[in-house]
Order: sequence, then C-alpha cells, then structure tokens
Amino acid sequence: MRLTAKLLLYLMIACAFSAHAQVDSAKFVNKFNYGFELGGYFSSNNKIPFWQKSNKFGSVPQNGNSLYFRQVLMSKKDTTKRFFSADYCIDLVTIVGEKPLIILPEAFVGLNFGALRLSGGRIKSIHGLVDTTLSSGSVTWSGNSLPLPEVRLSIPEYKRLFANWLSFKGHYSHGWFGEQTYVKGYFLHQKSLYGRIGTPNAKMHFYGGLLHSVSWGGTPKYDAESFEKLTDGKFPADWFTYGQVVVPYEAVVDTTLGYGGFETENRFGNHVSQIDLGMDFSVKNGKIMLYKNNIIETGRTLGSLSNLDDGLYGFSFHNYKEKAVFKKVVFEYLFSMNQGSYNALIARLLNKPYKDYGNNGFYFNHQQYLDGWSYEKETIGSPFFVPDDELKLESSKGIFTFSNSNRLKVFYLATQMQLNSIGIVAKGSYSQNFGSIWFPVEPLNQLNTSFEFKVPMKAKNSFIKVDIGIDHGELIKDNYGINFAYQRFW
Repeated sequence: MRLTAKLLLYLMIACAFSAHAQVDSAKFVNKFNYGFELGGYFSSNNKIPFWQKSNKFGSVPQNGNSLYFRQVLMSKKDTTKRFFSADYCIDLVTIVGEKPLIILPEAFVGLNFGALRLSGGRIKSIHGLVDTTLSSGSVTWSGNSLPLPEVRLSIPEYKRLFANWLSFKGHYSHGWFGEQTYVKGYFLHQKSLYGRIGTPNAKMHFYGGLLHSVSWGGTPKYDAESFEKLTDGKFPADWFTYGQVVVPYEAVVDTTLGYGGFETENRFGNHVSQIDLGMDFSVKNGKIMLYKNNIIETGRTLGSLSNLDDGLYGFSFHNYKEKAVFKKVVFEYLFSMNQGSYNALIARLLNKPYKDYGNNGFYFNHQQYLDGWSYEKETIGSPFFVPDDELKLESSKGIFTFSNSNRLKVFYLATQMQLNSIGIVAKGSYSQNFGSIWFPVEPLNQLNTSFEFKVPMKAKNSFIKVDIGIDHGELIKDNYGINFAYQRFW
C-alpha cells in the first residue's frame, strides 16, 4: 500500500509539472479551460475539520492526513448566444494517504437549445434560494455530498413569462443512488420551479419557488419484509409508483392493489422538499438579499403550516465598492425544532387546527430508506444535519437512523474579504443540537470555524491556498486542521 501511495504521489507531481509546462500553448487554451490543485490536508485527529469538508461536493479525502492532486477540464463558455451549443466538464481528484481514493465530483455533457438545457452525468448543483457563494447550504440540497448521476432537463436561467417583470426557471431530472449501505438500485426524482417578480434591471426583486426531491424504488439490503415494507421483495418501482412519486397523492387506501403496508399508509418513496421565499434590493454601493427555506417532509405539515418556523433564514450583503475590504457578508439562522410537533406562530395566527399530533417529522431519516437523506454516507442537505457515524457520543446516536442530530438551532456567519492582493474567506457557526423527537438528548453545543487565505503568485492565475479549520464542542470531536495547496488555472 505504501509503494502504491508513493507511485501515485510521484505521478501527481509529474502530471502537475507537465500541465504547468504544456497547457500554456495557445493551441490548447483556445479549446478549453484547465486547472489543477496540488495539496494536502493535515489535522490533529485524522479527520477533516467541519468547514473544510462541508459543501465541497464530496471531493475531500476521508482522512485528515492526506495528499491530493485535482484536475479540472471544461469547455470554454459560449458567448455567441447561438440557439444550439454544447459544453462539458471533468473534475478528477486523486488522493493518497491512509485511504487512497479517486473521486469524480463532476463529469457531464450538456446540450443547450435556446433557453432549454439537456445535461447528463454528475453535475455540481445547489438547488434552492440561498447565497450560493457563502451560504451554509440550501436546506435540502446544499452541495455537501458527491453529486448523483442524473439526466436533467432544465431552464437554468430566469426567462420571461407573459411580461418582462415576470420570469421563471426550473428543472426536471431522474437520478441514480446506486448501492448504498441499506438499499441498492434506487432512484432520485427531482423537480423545481422558481419565479421572479421584477424586471432584470429592477432595483428590487421578489422570489418564490418549490424544490421537490424523492428517493424511490430499489431493493433493501436489510430485513424489511417483516415490517411490511416490501412489494414483491422490493420497494415498488412501477409506473403507478412513479406517478405517485411525481405527484404525491394521499396514501393508497385500496389494499387490493398489491402494494405493501407501508405504501398503503404513507406515500411512495422518501419525499424531501422545500418551499422558498426571498427578495433582493439595491442599496448604495451594494445589494441585499433576504431568503427563507421552508422544510417540507410530509404533506400534513404543508397543509397545516404547523412547521412553518422550521427552516433556513438568510441575509446576504454584497458590497460593490471596488476597494472595500469586506466584499460580501452572509448571516444565516437554521431552526428545526418543530418538525410538526406543535403549531407554528403563523398557523396559530391563522387559527389553523393542529392535526399533526403523533405524526411528527423526522428530518432526513426514513423508515424504509434507512440511509436517510444521504449519498455515499454524506448529508445531501444542510451539513448541520450531521450523520450519526460522526457524532462524538454514542448516547447521542439513534437506532437505525442516518442523523439523530436533526433538531437544531444554528447561527452562521461568513464573510469574503480582499486585503490588498490576498483573498480571505472566513466562516463560523455555533449550534445547539437536541437530538431528535424520537431520541432526544440534552443540548450539545458546537463551534466550527475556518479561515481560508488565497495568495496570488507570479505566474498568471496561480495561487497558494491556506485553509485553517477548527472544531470545538460536544457534538463532534475537537479538531484542528490545515489545507495547504498550490493552484493554477488557464
């Protein structure tokens, strides 16, 4: 194993110098963009610190003492505004260390037909209404895990609808979870529709939309038959099931249709959704954005508005001053204590009856899909929903749960700065973690911080990157780590 690691390291260094020497030629630069990063992670407890690992699309090593070589190859952006165009991207990470690994965080081909786009492969995406550069992560689809392979039909940019002040965007996709810890061969269904009120150049815009994601089908690798969770030895995946997945009706009352008891009492598949509202407006030398991600895991909470206080609350300020030190500031608050266990304030003000007693949510967990809302053991949604495998205390873990730490109060602050030629990104979060409704724990306090510095070098578009991460608290093990890397782009 040590010999293999050394050979991989020598190969990485050779590739880096080869890329440095060859890619500058106009022949290659005119055809595509290329970049590489050569670096390492080092930490006190052999784990990657929280903010060095979170929202990196699953592209970091599994251990905190590792070296890596990353290469990105992508087509140049088409600025001709032709009706038809094509593009592609390949992002490859080679890791050496205790656990050598090759990761493909992104590899796709896209075809553009006017406003429509058809793409397939692993596609890095953050779905939902957030500040995509500094946010802690959209509540159900943050870019925290490795992207799922998928085929996607989308309108990726806001397009006019009926009037210049009304526009929309959205997507419809089918993906593959493949084989996970508890279930194999299951699928992803996902769609979104977002609207914007306000002309493109208006000083104020209002936003709203829905993101609906479902894991469905597949075969359990655990004993699910004794719990009436199966239909003919599998989780159902026929066309009737797909219709129920796309448009989740009420539970199937007719038990003669041949579906298992779980489907006749609940919905088909594991539905994880969010409804977003937001606005942005221009101020002197900048822009402010406000947003809210509302978590929807059952139709009951959607209809009753009982969990409307749960979700991600966000504030973003983008400073347009050219010589300003602080370029952008984001503050967010994540709250997930309700989960249908009581009526939220708005529901009480609207005199909505409380009808969810005994049907509380269990965010990012599921009684059929025991892998929960995860892919390759990483949370698909907000990274604050920490997997049980990473929790510090055995007493804070659940039974057959992916993340028992799903009742949260989190404060998050991030800023992007420019100090002369040095770029700085600082992130910090303080969380109180109460376990879950089913397996509650005394509140566990956690503090996570990171400070990233990017220093330009003499060679054009080359940088030295230093990222320092610190974890301290009662939820996960204390950790101190550093990521040191050299980057070059063409």
